[in-house]
Amino acid sequence: MSNIHTLQKIFPAGFDNGYGSLKLLVDGFEVVRVPSYISTAEMEDVPGRVVFNGSAYTVGESAFRTGYHFDRNTDNNENKVNNALLTLFGALAHLPHRKAWHLKLVVSLHDVGLANELQKVLSGEYQPILAGKQSDVKVEVLKVVLEGMGALFGHQLPKKLTILDFGNGTTLYSRYNRGQREVHTAYPIGVEVLIDDICQKMKHLNGGKIGDPSKIRFCLEMGHTRYSRDIDIKDIYSASLKDWYEKYLKKVVNLTLDAKHQGDEIWAIGGGCLLPGFKKLLEKNGFKILDNPVEANVSGLLEMAKTILGKNPITTSGTSGK
Repeated sequence: MSNIHTLQKIFPAGFDNGYGSLKLLVDGFEVVRVPSYISTAEMEDVPGRVVFNGSAYTVGESAFRTGYHFDRNTDNNENKVNNALLTLFGALAHLPHRKAWHLKLVVSLHDVGLANELQKVLSGEYQPILAGKQSDVKVEVLKVVLEGMGALFGHQLPKKLTILDFGNGTTLYSRYNRGQREVHTAYPIGVEVLIDDICQKMKHLNGGKIGDPSKIRFCLEMGHTRYSRDIDIKDIYSASLKDWYEKYLKKVVNLTLDAKHQGDEIWAIGGGCLLPGFKKLLEKNGFKILDNPVEANVSGLLEMAKTILGKNPITTSGTSGK
């Protein structure tokens, strides 16, 4: 792979700076999907390590592995915008090193009211050190689209469609009619709520201490319930999943089932679809789970970027984002 792109400077890309995990898909590379964690602990030049504007930090898995405090996108609504450049560099620092990246991005955001802010934060020319090596990074934002729009791009949409996106911070409910979105409601009842509940309920297994959300999330994402070598949270997970569903999700799932009754197809996307045992429950209720529900959005964002660039061949005039 290393020499395919030697002469290429400009790369279309999709960037989904989620509450729970950030996903970057640069044309021709593997998708980078890492937890939205940022740590300022001292570290080696690991993947995700960034030095920029005189400060050093690590994004992703390694931030969690330090065992020290780290910030998360989840902790603050504005973080998705304020941290966007840092997390983008962190994602790039997981890819093979290049002296120069010129990214033409399509980015998704749950609140398009913040689109201009996000565009300002990202656009420009920078010289970060990524995983120990200097890089020139130029970022142009082609478009900011609503969260979840990427997942629909390139799909043949049914006339009437309702989608639930089970994310970390939010569960999104959207209805479309002939490809036009009519309803878009974000409920603050994402997977994070389930994980917090498990943290509280596992004290008796964990020597009286509440669980570590990152560890719980990690094992669930791996598709199992082994919190550590000697702690299995299977029973607590089952009980919490049931509670989470009954207390929080049932209402929005029922709304979706009403839509199905009115002739909508119902689809599900987002990392929550992959929770152990949850997919079965959704399928039983008639949901179509999109292939690769976690990366469906970012794959579509990249396709959008390519389409936009296809329509607007690259010009040589100076179109820097600043």
